[in-house]
Amino acid sequence: MIDCDILLPGSYFCDLIFTGLPQLPELGREVYTDNLTVTVGGALNTVIGLRRMGVKVGWIGQVGNDFFSRFILEKLEQEQVDLRLVARLEQPLQRVTVALSYPHERAFITYIDPASAPVEMVFAWLDRARFRHLHFTSFQTHPRTVELFELVRARGASISMDCQDHPIRLDQPGARETLSRLTIFMPNAREALHLTGCDTIERAAAVLRPLLPTLVIKDGENGAYAWQGDAHWHAPAIPVTPVDTTGAGDVFNAGFLAAWLDGRSVDACLRWGTICGGLSTLGKGGTSTAPHRAVVEGWG
Repeated sequence: MIDCDILLPGSYFCDLIFTGLPQLPELGREVYTDNLTVTVGGALNTVIGLRRMGVKVGWIGQVGNDFFSRFILEKLEQEQVDLRLVARLEQPLQRVTVALSYPHERAFITYIDPASAPVEMVFAWLDRARFRHLHFTSFQTHPRTVELFELVRARGASISMDCQDHPIRLDQPGARETLSRLTIFMPNAREALHLTGCDTIERAAAVLRPLLPTLVIKDGENGAYAWQGDAHWHAPAIPVTPVDTTGAGDVFNAGFLAAWLDGRSVDACLRWGTICGGLSTLGKGGTSTAPHRAVVEGWG
């Protein structure tokens, strides 16, 4: 039996991040950038963010025998991430994102080899892992999502989920049923507006709040918001000059969940989230400057 604080299923990504672009690329023309960074991405932004916050995190994932998978494994070993829940396939499993990054926004080009669905990954390990919390980095539309969430809740574990730019709308089949089984839902502002069809964060929150105990909405330089019933909190963003915002929302989630597992107040959870997410923007990729716990605890 494998023990962890948080179980986090999801696919790896290898991020190739170009910064310092003078302009967007045009067909038939070459654009030179100031910098290229190759780093981990996807679910691993949150995995490494949690690990640096001292959380015992179990990543359920898959890697192949290709260059990108080997690179990812090397990085995870450097971060001392527990890899016992990782399936190693004797075939390529390439999952690569090219990010064209500007200080406050970015564009992506992605290639993925098919991998197992996160919900199925959890079912495969459910009887071999003990955990307090289950976190999904993207909205889950798998047919067995509600079944899994009911089993996890019956074991006394809490559940959180990000949205990760999923195109689902609240009026689509299964969306409300999935959200109603969560403990925490953590979309960003654009995702919350798309999901609900609302034109402001306040209206989107009014639609989502009744569906689950805790709603968190991340809003970049405007900070982050949280609701529990009629209670409402806001944490301003920390003062930083962003270098690259890739993965900042994932690292925010790591800070928030680390505080949550400590039993801290929602206000404190938001604060930890904004510190982690903000500091992550000072480097290339989500994890290069994602902070350790001592830095967050000592933040003014």
